[in-house]
Amino acid sequence: MIIDYPWYFVLLCLLAGVAYAAGLYYVGKRHFSKKVNALLAALRFVAVSAIALLLLAPVAKRTVHERQKPLLVLVDDCSESVRMSADSSFSLLDLWYKVWEKDDLKENCRMSYIGNGSNVGQTDLSAMMLEVPPDAAAIVLASDGIHNRGPQPTTTAERLGVPVYTVALGDTTPRCDAALSNIRYNRIAYLGNAFPVEITIGAHRLKGRTAQLTVADGRGKKVAQQQVAYGDDDFSSTMTFSIPAEAKGLQKYVVSLSLVEGEVEPTNNVQTLYVDVIDGRRKVVIVGNAPHPDLAALKHAVESNPNYEAEVMLAENGKMKVESDVSLAILHNLPSATHQIPKELENLPQVFVIGTQTDLPRFNALHTGLEIVSKVKKSSEVTAVYNDRFSLFNYDASDGEALEQLPPLDAPFGEAKASASLQSLLTARLGSIDTRQPLVAAQAQGYQHKVFVWGEGLWKWRLTDYLNNSSHEHFDRLVSQIINFTAITDQRERFIVETERHYSDYDNIMVSAQLYNDAYEPFNTPNATFSLKGDSVKGAFNFTRSGDNYSLTLGRLPEGLYRYTAQTQYNGETLTTEGSFAVEALHLEQANLTADHALLRSISAITGGKMYYPDQLSELSDELSAFKPIIYTHTRYSELLNLPWVLVLIILLLGAEWVLRKYHGEI
Repeated sequence: MIIDYPWYFVLLCLLAGVAYAAGLYYVGKRHFSKKVNALLAALRFVAVSAIALLLLAPVAKRTVHERQKPLLVLVDDCSESVRMSADSSFSLLDLWYKVWEKDDLKENCRMSYIGNGSNVGQTDLSAMMLEVPPDAAAIVLASDGIHNRGPQPTTTAERLGVPVYTVALGDTTPRCDAALSNIRYNRIAYLGNAFPVEITIGAHRLKGRTAQLTVADGRGKKVAQQQVAYGDDDFSSTMTFSIPAEAKGLQKYVVSLSLVEGEVEPTNNVQTLYVDVIDGRRKVVIVGNAPHPDLAALKHAVESNPNYEAEVMLAENGKMKVESDVSLAILHNLPSATHQIPKELENLPQVFVIGTQTDLPRFNALHTGLEIVSKVKKSSEVTAVYNDRFSLFNYDASDGEALEQLPPLDAPFGEAKASASLQSLLTARLGSIDTRQPLVAAQAQGYQHKVFVWGEGLWKWRLTDYLNNSSHEHFDRLVSQIINFTAITDQRERFIVETERHYSDYDNIMVSAQLYNDAYEPFNTPNATFSLKGDSVKGAFNFTRSGDNYSLTLGRLPEGLYRYTAQTQYNGETLTTEGSFAVEALHLEQANLTADHALLRSISAITGGKMYYPDQLSELSDELSAFKPIIYTHTRYSELLNLPWVLVLIILLLGAEWVLRKYHGEI
């Protein structure tokens, strides 16, 4: 018995019992004989002392010995490579139950089963062995030894610290077959560019034969092909193709290797790839108040960056047609006395080229972060001074020095009033005086970025840059970095659907979505729907609410290209999000069907087990029957106050005292 109090507290409990019994039976007039009185005092002493001791919350310590049957864990590699082998009809679980009953192992052992589950398209022996409970006495692993996922199984098996008995399945003889053993490619490509596809072919026992390797797009058009000559019975070769990305979005490509007479497995000769082709080019619209050589110079500079394409337009009030996918607007001499900024461009990131035709009062009324206060309508010729403290985007000092050598721009006369967030990349020099006023300045405020060029005559900069350096690189790089910075936007969509771009046909596909209110706080009060359309599957689903978001489980889908449309309502407006994803078929198991019994033998040897074949399960059961029960010793602590027999004992003591008193006539 353990008590968290000093030893004398026990003595105090005993003294309390003595005092209580003495006061009750030895102080004052006696009603009982000496023997009865002593017996009653003893009962009261024990009862009171016991109750006092229980108030100290004593703990009883006891040692418990448990006998437990040894646990045998069956790990069954029921992957595609096993199913396609000569042992495809083998069932470890069925055969083991027969041995279990015949050899009466169930009387001495416990059994647990771990299968490959839904991951039959790949084999991760390490992952399956890591599912083994820590109290396992032995592991029985039935596999062909072919593993194509996860770490080396021998290392994992050794760390488990228990013997692993392997059952060797499959055939170690190479089959007459060719396969696309590995394909490497970029899952993302850019429209108009070419992306590499590296294809590794393996073949066994096909020496002297030839086959045709073909890559076709989703419409069946051949985009690459090459003849393959199998020069050895154990053949391996890697070929690289450059495939043009001609259409944007998720694109399907089929790699196929023609069959040769005698091949036993045709399914591993075909594999489908899905490449996300991105139109990385952003559209820039250059809008001028009137024809001007600056417009052409800006267009050439913008298109020197392969990620942008530019269109030059002249401002026409009420007649502008701007495409919805425009990312940025360069406004030359706008707003002017005759033209406002077109409404279609008001919410786009903007670059202002402020020239002699710019209406400064109208420009100042835009509250862009830069105001030019001018009392006279005239212009000044200003040259550039590079500011090395500019930090909104990286700009090389050598480019800044080159810009200082360019001719002056014509800038409207005035005084600048700039917001605190405006930074100058170039400041203006008037004659020999550095005015410190912005010449090229940028601002990152809110979700839109803006850039200001206070002066026109940029065509002279581009022309002089070529005369000085035999290229337009300094000017073009300036414009390119300006549009890269300005095109960035932090604006968030209200309804966002999140999916991966690529899944395998063994993945359990989950879709999540978020809806944001005006304060950009997530909520999921309105219903949300999800429509899916694929090559062989279509359907409509309702999102379920999960916390503040939406979720949807699509489960496993067959191979193919899928497009989806998600919709919900907010403030009477229908919010729609569209997207696509691809489901790819795994062919890892089909690429190699030659069993690796050497790996299984190594796993058994390193863990103290042994390898058996399917017809030797009786011998395996004899080996396992030698495992003895395990004795576990536990030390347990129990509070006496919680033990029912203690309460029963106290009740019996007090009850016996009551009976004696009544019997002898006091009660």
